[in-house]
Amino acid sequence: MVARAEILMTRWQSGLRFVVSLLLLTVCLLLSLVLTTHALDQPLAPPDRSSPQATLHSFIDNVNEGFAIVDGAYQDYLAEPGLLPSATVRAQAEPGLIIFDRATACLDTSEVPSRLERDVAISGTILLKEILDRIPLPPDSQIPDVEAVEHEPDLVRWTIPNTEIHLVKITDGPLAGEFLFSAATVARLKEFYEKVKTLPYRASETEGFYDLYIANPGQILSSKWIQRLPPLLKRLYGGQALWQWLSMVMVLLLAVWLPYQVLQWSWRRMATVEPPQRTWETLIPAGVAIVNLIVVNYIIDAWINITGNMLFLSLIVLETTLWTVVAITLFLLGNAVAETLISSPNINPQGLDASMIRTVARLLSSGVGTVILVLGIERVGISLVPVLAGLGIGGLALALAARPTLENVIAGLILLVDRPVSVGERCYFGGQEGTIEEIGLRSTRIRALDGDLISLPNSKFSELQLTNRTRRDRILLHQALGLRYETTSEQLHQVLTQLRELIVTHPRLLELKGSDREARVRFVKYGDYSLDIEIFVYVDTGLLSEFLRIQEEILLIIKEIVAAAGTDFAFPSQTMYLAQDSGVGQMFEGES
Repeated sequence: MVARAEILMTRWQSGLRFVVSLLLLTVCLLLSLVLTTHALDQPLAPPDRSSPQATLHSFIDNVNEGFAIVDGAYQDYLAEPGLLPSATVRAQAEPGLIIFDRATACLDTSEVPSRLERDVAISGTILLKEILDRIPLPPDSQIPDVEAVEHEPDLVRWTIPNTEIHLVKITDGPLAGEFLFSAATVARLKEFYEKVKTLPYRASETEGFYDLYIANPGQILSSKWIQRLPPLLKRLYGGQALWQWLSMVMVLLLAVWLPYQVLQWSWRRMATVEPPQRTWETLIPAGVAIVNLIVVNYIIDAWINITGNMLFLSLIVLETTLWTVVAITLFLLGNAVAETLISSPNINPQGLDASMIRTVARLLSSGVGTVILVLGIERVGISLVPVLAGLGIGGLALALAARPTLENVIAGLILLVDRPVSVGERCYFGGQEGTIEEIGLRSTRIRALDGDLISLPNSKFSELQLTNRTRRDRILLHQALGLRYETTSEQLHQVLTQLRELIVTHPRLLELKGSDREARVRFVKYGDYSLDIEIFVYVDTGLLSEFLRIQEEILLIIKEIVAAAGTDFAFPSQTMYLAQDSGVGQMFEGES
């Protein structure tokens, strides 16, 4: 019984400790929530920017308050790195970062490229706070407040005395009527800081904020491993710590090495695969390069935390390279789609359809890629409008110089639309005859009957009168027979009757009654040396070889019909009559 009571007492004490721990944890969470809520004080509310005085105070107060929270979490982390995980420290510092963002909203970054806006706002806020902490500020009575702004409608700019730091009134957009540190001031903050950085702090609650920001990885927060680096690696060179320079060099080398290795692998693969798989595999190096550039961009900006002009330069180079690779990838994608369509058994890879599919796909992908390239590069502040304008003027000159080529391309488009001939078809053109072997955008290649390969520009080929022999559904057999004049009427009637019966009874001859092309056999005229009979009939075939075989058969039957009638074919001949002339003198004597 005593043992059982001791067990129950032990369990009761354990349960009591658990309940007390849970209550303490709940109290701590509630206290943390209350403190966080108090610290944020409506985190979505914008800072007061109704006057120069309000903007100046909002900026200073928010930086001070935000830094106090961030620095407190950071100091706790350094004091007990083993007890506080990095994620916990960041969670504790999050309210301070939100408050700090309210300070950045006091800067006019409208003229900063969108890709650099966040970095400029953060570094600019810290630089401006460092400057304000070192220069004397006028008393509030000399700084225009809301009442002064209301009484002076013309007050659109206020300058901190003895400086070039301006607060200007925004005239349009969602911030119209509010005062911000001007865009010109933001652009020169680094210059101003270099002039005052040797001055002592006048009075500051954020002393050391700038050094903490530029020398540590991540956005404002540091890591314990940075503290363990030797002093040499933390020394600043060109505004960056030595470890940042080394890290950036290693990351950039990796950014070049990895895509290069993938590209080498892709080139080796090219010899072992055929289209369209080959064209799809060309996208692999481009895709790896895009992912690699995005990762490198993020590491340099967010992890290594490169700042200042070096950050802007690296972002401009990386972003420009990234969007250029994206544009190239889109072109390769269009080419891969085109080759996939052309691989269909219904499309001749050397035909006009294949050429047009390739051209249209490449034009579309190039157009989309160019638009994306322009928009992407503009994110880092590089405007391509002057370049495009220059290209437009140069393009006009180039178009005039390349007029024959453009004419051939347009003629190729006309051949695509009209389709008078296709690859493999036989046609008659310009007094010659041959088989179409290739129709490109610039020229058409034709294999002549004698085996010669004729290449004609599309602009000239499309202007010729083209006779497509392959697309005939029937071929005309038109013969003129000449019988001897010695042929009697009965023999002539017999020949005509049997020829008409041949047309009716032969299975490959078409009568086509009731049309202008109706088959006929007629005695048409008395020739110079023959009685002429015309045979007009269509053979039911479109193939020349089969037509020649049937024509040969018909001509042999005609020969038999003529021979059976007892007559024969005429040949050119003349009859000469000889007589003796009486002479001119004898003629006149007879008349007298």
